[in-house]
Amino acid sequence: MLKKKFLKNFYSTYAEQYILASLILYNNSWNDIYYFLNVYNFFFKNHQIIFSIILEFLNLNISFDIYSICNRIKINSNFNFLNYLNYILQKIPNPYNIIYYAQIIHNMYLLRKILLFSNNTINNILNSEKLNINEILFSIEENIFDIVRDYLKEKNDSCLLSNIFNKYFLNKNFFKNFYISTGFKNLDNIIKKISGGDLLIIAGRPSMGKTSFSLNIAKHVSEKYSLPVIIFSMEMSSNQILLKILSCILNEDQDFINKNIDSELLNNFDKNYLKVMYSLKIFIDETINLNVMQIYTKCKFLIKEHGSLGLVVIDYLQLMSGINPTQNRVLEISEISRSLKCLAKELNVPIIAISQLNRNLESRVNKRPLISDLRESGSIEQDADIVLFIYRDEIYDSKNLLNKNIAEIIVGKHRNGPIGTTNLYFFDNKSKFSDF
Repeated sequence: MLKKKFLKNFYSTYAEQYILASLILYNNSWNDIYYFLNVYNFFFKNHQIIFSIILEFLNLNISFDIYSICNRIKINSNFNFLNYLNYILQKIPNPYNIIYYAQIIHNMYLLRKILLFSNNTINNILNSEKLNINEILFSIEENIFDIVRDYLKEKNDSCLLSNIFNKYFLNKNFFKNFYISTGFKNLDNIIKKISGGDLLIIAGRPSMGKTSFSLNIAKHVSEKYSLPVIIFSMEMSSNQILLKILSCILNEDQDFINKNIDSELLNNFDKNYLKVMYSLKIFIDETINLNVMQIYTKCKFLIKEHGSLGLVVIDYLQLMSGINPTQNRVLEISEISRSLKCLAKELNVPIIAISQLNRNLESRVNKRPLISDLRESGSIEQDADIVLFIYRDEIYDSKNLLNKNIAEIIVGKHRNGPIGTTNLYFFDNKSKFSDF
């Protein structure tokens, strides 16, 4: 454990006193710092006690002063809180710099967290008889994610409406950069494109083409907008994903490509097709059992390396693990879906998460999916901005030639617009969807 003397440069007595005095003198000043400051940000125990009592009054919407605070502190305390509060009230002039001093306290707290977890990591490495590099890296990743999440709380997310208008609608590049289309005109007419921060769920029973549909959108986004796209494929290998994308680009059967890939196949195709393949900024991560924290870290790395990120695809949601796994899988999936929505907003990037459906619909006469069919749904339908179902009647009635190669895209939920259904052609052997 780090000794206190090593932390002497990582706390500010004056800043902590300033915050406490400001809140006592001007109770409403709490509105400026509520979104990121908490009890544990304070270094001194007595300051934590005072601040926790202040929070009680604030939560109850009760006015308070030093006397009401001291009355709530245990009588047998060895510390004279009344004298101390009188002392700090005399040295604090005004509350107008409360945000500045709150940021000092918060940042010092984060630095202490970094020091403590770094020290613990070093001790674990030096004292462990058998080192497990995966556990060590996971612990480092988890702690960093926790610290970054705390740091981001410090940003005030509230903006004046007129400022938002100036920032976006008076920006000539707003409409070009802020939205992405799916690449399918009829579907875009319903959902009016996807914006940064959206969580899009693509669901369907097995063999409906969920992965192919998501890859078609990913290819379109990377090709049209020249933006990096990352695909987290926990079910298929990177080679299988490559084959699907290559088949879609070359408009050729996967089996044919797979059998002839070692021959002069590629030389016989139009070189423009190959230019498309080499121009795509699509990254494939086939790590299994990913959690949201790991996805966050990998996305942040891509943004740092390439400056932006156009789309995140997760195949599929039920193969993810929670940061804090529980025996209740429904609750765990609910935590994952909420975290994915928060991640989309934080990165300002749309996230597509593929989801399975329950088997219950197989017993219905009309097997078209409903929101209630989402497997281990929990809060998926609540967290998602858009839910798309893929339904192909030919899976259930292969003899009806009218249904061949027809996929219904059902917009089951649309937070900011209408719902509806549109039809696309789907060529399963080419992993390719196209407009009618």
